[in-house]
Amino acid sequence: MITTSFLIMISSFLKTFRQINDPKILKALALATLLTLLSIVLAVTLGVALLDGILDIFSKTLQSWLGKGESWFRGFANFMGGTLILIISYFFFAGIHGAFVGIFIDDILDSIQQKHYPDMAWKKAPTFLTSLSFSLRILGLTIFLNLLASPLLILGWFIPPIGLTLQVLLNGYLLGKEYGQLVEFRIPPSASLKPTPKYFGNGIIASCIWIIPILNLVAPILLIGSVLHSRAQLLED
Repeated sequence: MITTSFLIMISSFLKTFRQINDPKILKALALATLLTLLSIVLAVTLGVALLDGILDIFSKTLQSWLGKGESWFRGFANFMGGTLILIISYFFFAGIHGAFVGIFIDDILDSIQQKHYPDMAWKKAPTFLTSLSFSLRILGLTIFLNLLASPLLILGWFIPPIGLTLQVLLNGYLLGKEYGQLVEFRIPPSASLKPTPKYFGNGIIASCIWIIPILNLVAPILLIGSVLHSRAQLLED
């Protein structure tokens, strides 16, 4: 049973990957990635500006202590502040990118349904506000849980297996659960009594993909597709 479920999961990821060049999916991917990068740039810019403003308040004190070295210190502080925000953004990247992908999740689900399950009964897609609230919930939960686990994540920089394992488990649970709930919105009432798959496994695989550069950009789409395929398999059975 476990082996069968695992094979269904792997098959669902592969099905989604083979459809990654679908125009609707590519559009969602491009927009979500652009919004993620813009949010990170904005966070770094605002963070450096805030730090610079704080240094301005203490500029006279710094000049009395450092003299001509004050300008060098400010540049170094801004560089380190920007670098720290980039490091923090790395831990939050999965959730931020996943949240932006969530805004376009209906287009992704529709594309997969039309290609693989055109005759299967599905409920009408949630409204834009529902998708938006889902995305904001993912973002909020990601920030909260990662901040809660930040001491262990920081420890992971010195003992990589700890930070990496925790990050995979944390994001795997969160993303599998949240994307699974959104797919369940599409399940008709007549099928609601059927057992639902355990999306934690889907989330773990997607979270592992999120670690790999470049591939991490398509991880949320692969997760969405894998959850939909897994659920559709139960409906067909």
